[in-house]
Amino acid sequence: MRTICDVCDSAAAIIFCAADEAALCRSCDEKVHMCNKLASRHVRVGLADPSNVPLCDICENAPAFFYCEVDGSSLCLQCDMIVHVGGKRTHGRYLLLRQRVE
Repeated sequence: MRTICDVCDSAAAIIFCAADEAALCRSCDEKVHMCNKLASRHVRVGLADPSNVPLCDICENAPAFFYCEVDGSSLCLQCDMIVHVGGKRTHGRYLLLRQRVE
């Protein structure tokens, strides 16, 4: 899963700007952050290759989509259903957007 640039809505994003809360492609990052001295000071981090995503901590085979803070584990959809659905546990979980920063 790749992230699309929040400015042009077409190119793959490679940078995340914390101040703007935006994912940007290289071209849009240059346009937005090189326009003035203040914008050029924004803290930005590179987005890692989306193929490098964490695997499920239980089956260790499928890509993880959920993170359970209570268990401290990343889970694929199938393992999350087994562990958390059906009244067994009701831990708060976060959706992993499969986006890592470099």
